[in-house]
Amino acid sequence: MRDLNEYRIATSPEEAVAMLKAGPGKGRYIAGGTDLYLGPPDCDFVVDINQAGLGGIASTNQGDVLIGAATPLQDCVNSKVLQKFAGGEVCKVAGQCGNRPVRTTATIGGNICNALPSADMVPVLMALDAVCFIVDEESQESISLNEFFLGPRKTVLDKRLLAGLALPQDVASWVCETYKLTRSAEDIALVQIAVSMAVEDGALAQVRIALGSVAPVPMRCQLAEEQLVGLKLAEITQDLVEIVSVIAAGECKPIDDHRASAEYRVDMVRVLTKRLICRVLAGHGMDSCKYNDPTDGDNGGAA
Repeated sequence: MRDLNEYRIATSPEEAVAMLKAGPGKGRYIAGGTDLYLGPPDCDFVVDINQAGLGGIASTNQGDVLIGAATPLQDCVNSKVLQKFAGGEVCKVAGQCGNRPVRTTATIGGNICNALPSADMVPVLMALDAVCFIVDEESQESISLNEFFLGPRKTVLDKRLLAGLALPQDVASWVCETYKLTRSAEDIALVQIAVSMAVEDGALAQVRIALGSVAPVPMRCQLAEEQLVGLKLAEITQDLVEIVSVIAAGECKPIDDHRASAEYRVDMVRVLTKRLICRVLAGHGMDSCKYNDPTDGDNGGAA
C-alpha cells in the first residue's frame, strides 16, 4: 500500500465510478482491503467506498433481502435478517471465511469481486438466486450472480461498481445446505458446494446445485439440477441421487495444484453433492434418502 500514488474517498457510488475512471493510471475500489494488503498493489490509486452508502443488510417491504457490497462478512454472520433467510445458511458460510479479525474487515462485495474460483460466499449466493446491482455514473444494471464471472479474476464490471446484492423473497423458504472442504479451518477451499430446493405440492419445483473451487469460475450444475426438477419426492431414490451426483461431478473442470488433485476434487464433488442432496431432502421431510457416510452430520470445515 505504501507505493500507491493516491488514496481517494468516495461519498456515493456514482462518485466512486467517476473517481476510478478519472485516472491517471490504474485504479481499484477498496472497502476492507484484506486482499490488497497481501502484496504490492497492482494499481496506482484506490477509491475507498466505505463512505459511499454501500453497507448494511435490510429486508424490503416485499421481503427481498438487500446486502450492500461494503458490508463486512461478520455483519452477515450476525444479521438477524439473514439468520431467518433459507435457514441462515448465508450466515453459516460467512462465518467460515477466515478468522474473526478478517471477517470484521473483509466485505461481501470484495469476496465476490475478486472473482476467485474459491470465493467463499459465491456458491451459497448462487444457490439462492442472488441478483447483483451494478452501477455506473448515470445508470444501474441488475444481473444474476450466475452471469457475473467471466474467468479467474475477471468479471463483467470493467470500471463499474458492484453496489450490492438482493436475495429474492420467494427463496427465503427454500431448504439450503452447504459444505466447504478444506485442509484447515482458515485455508482456501478445495471444494465448495451449495444445494437448495423448493417443494410445491410434493414435487421439486426448484433445484440449485452450485460449486466453487472446481472450475475457472464458480458454477451451477444445470444438467444435474434438471434431473430432479419436477419429480415427486416419492420418486426420488438413492440410485437417482447417486446418478445426479455423478452428473454434477462430470460438469466441473478442476485443476491439479499443490492443495489437491483434479481427480480428488471431482470425486469429492460426487460425494458431497450426494450428501447435501440427501440433507436438503431430509429438510423437506423425506427420510428415504439415507446412506452410510461416516462424516454425516458434519457441518463443513477441514477435511
